[in-house]
Amino acid sequence: MNARSGLVHVIAVDPKMREPDAMREHIRASRSGLITYGITPPKRTYSGDRLAEIAATQTERIRQLPIDALVVYDIQDEATRTEVPRPFPYLECVESTKYALDSLAPLSLPKIVYRCVAPLSKVELSTSLQRIDGASCLTVLVGAASRHQSAVLKLSDAYVLAKHECPDLPIGGVMIAERHQQSRTEDERAIAKMDAGCTFFISQAVYSVTATKDLLSDFYYRCEAQQRRMPPVLITLSPCGSLRTLDFLRWLGVSVPHWLENDLRRSRDILQSSLKVCSEVLADLHDFAASHNIPLGCNVESVSLSRVEIEASVELVGLVARQFHRGAEETSESLVDGAHT
Repeated sequence: MNARSGLVHVIAVDPKMREPDAMREHIRASRSGLITYGITPPKRTYSGDRLAEIAATQTERIRQLPIDALVVYDIQDEATRTEVPRPFPYLECVESTKYALDSLAPLSLPKIVYRCVAPLSKVELSTSLQRIDGASCLTVLVGAASRHQSAVLKLSDAYVLAKHECPDLPIGGVMIAERHQQSRTEDERAIAKMDAGCTFFISQAVYSVTATKDLLSDFYYRCEAQQRRMPPVLITLSPCGSLRTLDFLRWLGVSVPHWLENDLRRSRDILQSSLKVCSEVLADLHDFAASHNIPLGCNVESVSLSRVEIEASVELVGLVARQFHRGAEETSESLVDGAHT
């Protein structure tokens, strides 16, 4: 189906998948085929009424998706990571824990809340993690964007605090194939994060199959050599609906093969072209993971304010669900009414 047609595929959702502790159990069991949907909180400058309107719209859309958990990102200014100008201006967003657990409280779905730890005090992080743990949710801890960023709290110290304050809270780590391309040490980083308490990983947006296969392979064989069970790895897919979004992906450090960037920049419909690429990336990595018994899942990002890109992310969730063999039925009811701008 076309993301602009208003038709979407709604996948039957198993109510058991949405029980508060379900996602925690799936992580502990290293379950394959997990599906999450990632969003960014709204801008902090919005009025209370506008925030409530956005949250209600997102709740209605997300509750119909065949996902196991909702990912709520914590956005930080990454200006110190690169000298290249940011394609989109950095705007402070509502704090991720507050948005996930308060604004989206009516959404009865496990949530994975990102926390950028660098600007936080130990008290601030502890308070946030205790709220997340108390709600039977999960977290992903993220360190400084670069070594040039000043950090009140180091990622290593955040892991120690989390293990001490919330020993039962499942903690996830970020996995970046592009970093592995440069250093060939991302698998070692992942093992170190496991030692620090990480029980699952979510990748940066994937457009390069080869780079991701290299990382998954090295991580798999390192776990095998150490006789450790490989934790779930959720690869992130992110629809691209404009050249500006493509530039933003590149700015974030996402590796887009040169031939693919050429095709996207010259495509008559960049959004449909990117959806096709995402579908092919998933199919390739799914087959690769299955042949190695790697517990692969998928996180679909919806981080754009563009309505058509939000629609595309909804469509992509349906494609992922079918790839993971969750049956579907078609409906003409739109899931994207009231996308915030």
